[in-house]
Amino acid sequence: MLSDRLRQTAIVVWTAVGAVALGWVFLRVAESIRIIWLPIAFAAGIVFLLEPAVKMFERLHLPRFVGAILAFLVMVAVIVAISALVWPTVQAQGVELIEQLPDLYVSVVDWLREVAARFDLNIDELLSQEAIEAWLRDPANQETIQNLLFGFGVGAGVVIRGVAETIAVIGLAPVLAIYLLIDLNRFKARSLELTPPKHRAEVAYVSREVGTALGSFVRGQLLVSLVVGIASSAGMWLIDLPFWLLIGIIAGFLNLIPFLGPVVGGALAALVALLNGDPWQAFWAVLIMIAVQQVDNHLITPMIQRARVNLSPLVIVLALIIGGALAGLLGVLVAVPLTAAVRILVGHLWRTRVLGQSWQEASEAMIEVTEPPERLARISRKNPDQTRLFDTQELTELSEEGQPEDEKV
Repeated sequence: MLSDRLRQTAIVVWTAVGAVALGWVFLRVAESIRIIWLPIAFAAGIVFLLEPAVKMFERLHLPRFVGAILAFLVMVAVIVAISALVWPTVQAQGVELIEQLPDLYVSVVDWLREVAARFDLNIDELLSQEAIEAWLRDPANQETIQNLLFGFGVGAGVVIRGVAETIAVIGLAPVLAIYLLIDLNRFKARSLELTPPKHRAEVAYVSREVGTALGSFVRGQLLVSLVVGIASSAGMWLIDLPFWLLIGIIAGFLNLIPFLGPVVGGALAALVALLNGDPWQAFWAVLIMIAVQQVDNHLITPMIQRARVNLSPLVIVLALIIGGALAGLLGVLVAVPLTAAVRILVGHLWRTRVLGQSWQEASEAMIEVTEPPERLARISRKNPDQTRLFDTQELTELSEEGQPEDEKV
């Protein structure tokens, strides 16, 4: 009895040690080839975004290759159309911002002087040209500026790597996305062939749930960001705030990161209004951003992201912090969907292996599905969600035969 316990303890300890060692090796390898992760992440996002359109073209009896190309061309056309629509205003507001930078600097300095005067402080000497030049000539301050601009101790390598990653994303992500869209069915079949036959149906089911949740998150987050950007821009335009479109675009883009878009947008809008000398405009700007965020959280997001993994705000914030610390911008962008996927996988194993629940019960406990309005529900019943990696018929075939067929997966 004692030897069995020791043996089990040793197995658990060495399994944990092996898992930690494998994790460390994986992180080291991932860091050495980190330039490929950003294109892969963006390519996966494009695949989740366009897969429903490719499925629709397949239902129209078009080859998957043609459907993938058409879906990609439609996406490019939409991006070009939106860019052409907003670019003139963005360009005009950008030129106006550059022209007003000297006045904005004077406004900030005057505001700092007023605040300092209330505390009987004199900051004129600190803000003088001589003081600024002396501060910039200080070697310690120069080193601080270099660290802020180029990273701690890596110099221009960070800039070069950042440029290389940008080029890789722009050039590789669309190409990878097209190949993934074309070969997605074959990739699913080959992946299942590596799974033991007795577990294939379960792996297919869990993969379907993960794919549904991630696809809903990616498409929903993009659409929600677009809605937030439009609503923020419209609200800032209504109160006649300068640079209203730039602020709305920033709020919409940063809304790809949970909790960040309206917060940064509201802060920028309030700052612009205060520098414009209108506290009431700042108040209305913040109020509008709060309203946009509340409508987004309680109405827009639940309607658009129909399949959501229940993650508490604390878990989301921790995931964003850890993701940013490990992988920078890429880590922040993928932190929430990866956390959702891990929760589905771990939750499924815990509920089915420990609690004895069925697959369906485990899925319902982890994934919150928002029912669409009745009209949309009728459309949805006619055209079921095509984002799932495997449908019910395929799961039945996998369970009965234990071997997927390429033309059925």
